[in-house]
Amino acid sequence: MKACFIKLDSFDETEDGSVIINANNISSVKRLNYNDIIQTMIQMIGGEKFSVHQTPDEIIELAENEHSKKAAYN
Repeated sequence: MKACFIKLDSFDETEDGSVIINANNISSVKRLNYNDIIQTMIQMIGGEKFSVHQTPDEIIELAENEHSKKAAYN
């Protein structure tokens, strides 16, 4: 299975306010209200957690769009 990297808008302090993850390594996605801010919590297989602005449906759509792209090489 090829890697499926997607870029999401992060609540965490990063240089450009985003995080790039391999969607194939997501173990769970939960939408929650934390400190009066609705955010999506992403749990990765390795134990990393990210809080992002996108909804779970938007994350699935981004991953599906990335999977549908043709490989740059054969």
